[in-house]
Amino acid sequence: MKMLMRVVIPAEVLAAPDVLVQWRALLKSIGALASRPREEGRIQQVLIDVEPGQITPIAEAVFRLVGVKPEFLPEIVPPPHYGVRGY
Repeated sequence: MKMLMRVVIPAEVLAAPDVLVQWRALLKSIGALASRPREEGRIQQVLIDVEPGQITPIAEAVFRLVGVKPEFLPEIVPPPHYGVRGY
């Protein structure tokens, strides 16, 4: 199931050395499909493809790295509209 993981990283954590290198390594280890930083890296939006049983270990790894709970949102895709052009 594809989900959007949203993490708001505190500014003092971003100021720490090597945190961005560790963040990228974490994203690689969880198999992130895409990542989009916003507001100078404070807000991270990550698209992941996970099974429901994998959410807790991923959330724990994120919490251990940056000290905040991530928010998991299901990816919302409109149902296919067959026969409708330009959708």
